[in-house]
Amino acid sequence: MSTKIKVKGFECVVAPYPGSSIITYLIYPALEQLESKWLERMAEVHKENVAMVYVPAEEWNDALTPWPEPGEAKGCPPFAGKAPEFLKLLQEEIIPEVEKTCGLSGNFTRNLIGVSLSGLFTLWQWLLNDTFDSIACLSGSFWYVGFLEWFEKQAIPQKTGQAYFLLGVEEPHSNVKAFQCVGVNTEAIVERLKNSGIKVEFEWVPGNHFSRPVHRAEKALAALSPS
Repeated sequence: MSTKIKVKGFECVVAPYPGSSIITYLIYPALEQLESKWLERMAEVHKENVAMVYVPAEEWNDALTPWPEPGEAKGCPPFAGKAPEFLKLLQEEIIPEVEKTCGLSGNFTRNLIGVSLSGLFTLWQWLLNDTFDSIACLSGSFWYVGFLEWFEKQAIPQKTGQAYFLLGVEEPHSNVKAFQCVGVNTEAIVERLKNSGIKVEFEWVPGNHFSRPVHRAEKALAALSPS
């Protein structure tokens, strides 16, 4: 049975799996297909706790970006770069409340899946701390101004977990010029992680940035779940 909780304006849907020592978080915009029944099914399929953290649409561009930059595409408002504040909220308030709901304590595995800007956030935070063991970045916004340069200068920490990346084959052909580097940048990120000893999987899949969100989320959960 799933449970809905609200923490500082962020809604979460939690599907506990009793006795599991794994919890996977998904940071998503509001998406009707990824709701309680789907989360319950994923918890049952993968024998783990699954938690969806919804970021309100009006906060998406601000809460998940690591530093301020002008908006993309043309006419979009600027990105506020409030990822450090959101990460603190996630670590100090959202995660404890979710894991209390799941009855988790002691040693367990914690994973994170993000899409688009939350995919960017997912990799960014993974390089800065060990809150999450493994990550999945689905169509991560690695076109973000300055991100690849930041990544190339950032020391790659040792990780016992793994990283999964997915990108639609049409994404580098976006009409927005700033987005067209996403394929090259993702490949560069994956290559450096591999060369640094990180276990990495990268898939090109059919479609554009918005194609088959439920299918892609299921692929990410499968990739991070124990075989």
